[in-house]
Amino acid sequence: MFVERYLELSSELKYRKGEAGAFMQLGELLTQKGDFDTSTKHFYRAMKIAEETQDNTMKDDAKVSFGMANASMKWNDHVTDILKGIQQNTGEVERDEQAEEIAEREGEESNDDDN
Repeated sequence: MFVERYLELSSELKYRKGEAGAFMQLGELLTQKGDFDTSTKHFYRAMKIAEETQDNTMKDDAKVSFGMANASMKWNDHVTDILKGIQQNTGEVERDEQAEEIAEREGEESNDDDN
């Protein structure tokens, strides 16, 4: 990937602003793919390099991107938990309905036996 090569060259040349830019781009690509955990790590690295190089614009951009990716990660986790809960509740309802049907059938069978 071009961005990874850009990061590699920037690192070899000790071009810290280039490294920060590459980490930002990697973070943005991974955010678009939904890999929020890894993207937050890239944004954090970009933010730290921007602090070292005193690039306040890059630092601010990295902070915002980090926050957005982190919020997206937490939102994804939250929605996943909700969906798991719905699936569990649906399964419990189905089991309860099946148990009621069995109880009704057993009740009907015992009524038939009594007659």
